[in-house]
Parts: sequence; structure tokens; C-alpha cells
Amino acid sequence: MTLNIKELTALAHLSYIASPYPGFDKKLKMFNLPDINNIGSALGSPYFMQLSLKKQEGEIITLPNEPLVSISLQKTIVETATVGEGRTGTVKEYICTEDYDIEIKGVCIGEDGRYPTEEVKTVKDLFLVNEALEIQENNFFELFGINKIVLKSFKLDEMVGQEGVQKYTISAVSDMPFFAELSERGKFINESVTKALNNVRLTGVL
Repeated sequence: MTLNIKELTALAHLSYIASPYPGFDKKLKMFNLPDINNIGSALGSPYFMQLSLKKQEGEIITLPNEPLVSISLQKTIVETATVGEGRTGTVKEYICTEDYDIEIKGVCIGEDGRYPTEEVKTVKDLFLVNEALEIQENNFFELFGINKIVLKSFKLDEMVGQEGVQKYTISAVSDMPFFAELSERGKFINESVTKALNNVRLTGVL
């Protein structure tokens, strides 16, 4: 059985064939692509794509063989149990939306069945960069406003019966620019102060 790179990647990580991100590979018409206007179908779904990351010094590194990429998002919510007979459920207080969680799953492939030393080294060296990496011209990440990511974990898994193939998984999070983070933090503080003052006025203290 002959497999192309996308089939090999999907079988290694997911045991099924995922969709290429719309517009990235128009030649692959065999797949039923999700509607790009439905963000819900894109969030959390894995897509094949070329992923290039730029270091602060200017060097651009492209992950080998168009890995599978998925993005997910969570909120931080504080839940307080309600008190009183007959009351059920909790009071929920929204705190913040967390960073996007990003999972990158790919394969390194060696020539003539040999172990892919150079490709594995490329992925490993990229992970060892201790700085935010800038995403290069990627419509999928632009859809969610993600310009930079920070790599958190790197894992190599065995490939039974595939001596010339090495699968890897990288976990990352989105990185918001510092000035934007300060702006959001200032907005949160202002809203908290306003809320506190309104509560004081309602109690009749002021």
C-alpha cells in the first residue's frame, strides 16, 4: 500500500484523513471541506497546512511535511454554589478568556528508509527557542487573530514498522503583545472598580 505524506501523518496521529485548510491546497478536491464561514467547525478541528515560524533574529523555520494543526480556546470562570433551600446550580462569574491552545502533529520522513535525523533536529531546535515565534502568512491563524505563539511541550512517539518515519507532537499557546495585554488588563481593572462603586452606592454607603 502506497501512502502520501498527508495520509501517513493522519494515520500516525489520528487514524483518519483530515481536511486540508480551505484554500491551502486546491488540488485536493477529494475531501469535503468545512464551511470557512462557520468558525465553530474550524475551532478544534485539525487541518493540514504549511507552518513557518520566524525567530526574533529573523530566521524563518518551516515545520516539515505540512503538519496537522488544531486550535482550541477556554474561559476561566469562577463558580460559587448557591445557598438556600430549594436552590440548585451555581453563580458563575466570568474572569477572562485564556490563551488559545495549539496542537501541532506532524511526521519527519527520512530518505531511502533511513531515520530522518535532519528533520527531527529542525523540530527539536525550533522547540528549544525560548521566545515567542511569529507565524508567517497563515490564513488559519489569522482567522483567530493569532500572530505569535510560544512552544510549551515537544514529544516524539514511536512509529511501529516505519523505521524511516518519526512522528512528533508540539503543544503551544498564543502570545498576546505586551501593550495589548496591558490594555486589556487596564480595561478589566476599570470595569472592576466601576462595578465595586456601583455596589457601594446600592448599599447606601455613599
